[in-house]
Amino acid sequence: MQVAEVDSKTKSIDPVILVVDDEADMIDLFRDVVAPAIKCKMYVARDMAEARRMLTKHQIELLIADVHLPDGTGIELLEELKLTSPHAAAIFMSQKPQVDHTIFALRHGVMDYLPKPFTADQIHGHVRDALQKQAINARNEKRLTRLKSAVRELNKARHTVSQKVDILCNDLIQAYGEVAAQLLDVRLGDSFRKTISSSKDLEQMLCHAMDWLLKEAGYSNIAIWLAGDESVFELGAYMKYTVVGDKKVIETLHSSLVQPTVREGFMHLSDQEFNQLLQPAERKILPAQTVMSASCTYLGESLAVVMLFRDGKCPYRDEDEVMLKTIASVFATQLATIVKGDGSVASADADEIDPAGDIWEGESDQEAEPKPKPKSNKKKKDQADADWWKRGEPPPF
Repeated sequence: MQVAEVDSKTKSIDPVILVVDDEADMIDLFRDVVAPAIKCKMYVARDMAEARRMLTKHQIELLIADVHLPDGTGIELLEELKLTSPHAAAIFMSQKPQVDHTIFALRHGVMDYLPKPFTADQIHGHVRDALQKQAINARNEKRLTRLKSAVRELNKARHTVSQKVDILCNDLIQAYGEVAAQLLDVRLGDSFRKTISSSKDLEQMLCHAMDWLLKEAGYSNIAIWLAGDESVFELGAYMKYTVVGDKKVIETLHSSLVQPTVREGFMHLSDQEFNQLLQPAERKILPAQTVMSASCTYLGESLAVVMLFRDGKCPYRDEDEVMLKTIASVFATQLATIVKGDGSVASADADEIDPAGDIWEGESDQEAEPKPKPKSNKKKKDQADADWWKRGEPPPF
């Protein structure tokens, strides 16, 4: 028998109670006395099977069940109660209370365990207290659920903010790297410009340029080719580090690198890559050399090609590549200034430079040093220091 049944989908502000007992007198007591006094919606069931149907059909706030039922124990309903109405409270009653049943029920959240018989006033007080505690617990559970939901949303927001901060930091790092690279280009270009701008003639400019390149890139063989009539490039200067600049070496460099560098603008070759450009006979002349070469252009015209090469066991760094690319335009501009001032590229100056460049093997001053110019001993000391190559001296660094 059931009373006061409402549609399970209808939400009521009155608490809903399910009474499970096979005694008709107990059903009448709850239906006629307790329900009107407490103002609640009450459903009744006489056995376990009917109680399970009620639990699946209705959302309840309080379960009142006898421990001993015709088809089982009321304590078995606790599991179904937590699944269907997780915030519900429970009261159990029995004519013959057992210690193990009592302990089990209390450990599983049962609020009360009443021995039968009891009066209407007694059960009324227990039911009222249970409903009050259940309402408080339900509110706390809902607050906790909302709090957990808010924490999850905050964690999502924090994760989103963290991702945006990471992206911003990466952008800042990238921007800093780009600015640092630009400042490095400016520093290199300014340093090289100051070094060669004080040159009095083409010969001295080549000396100062090679002196600066050695300090920046480390010891290397250096060849500078100058554009002549009809864009024919001729050797303007050669500095030996490990390879003597004899005729075969010069011809090999010219045939394998000059025009490709003019076409490409810049070349950076490992020893294996450079080896592939050479003929079998040329590989014996320049074995295992790593190369950097840059075309120095001014107003779209290549005025010079600067080459650095050394043993492949000492490859050039990325910083060396940036350096050579940076100074190429500066070198071309200064070269154009000198050419414009003299009216020619001054090939005679280039011819005075010893192509063999054996300045580190103790050749005489007559072989390595160009003819002195008038008043050369009156040059400033900082200019004279960079002319060590021209005088056939070992490098001062």
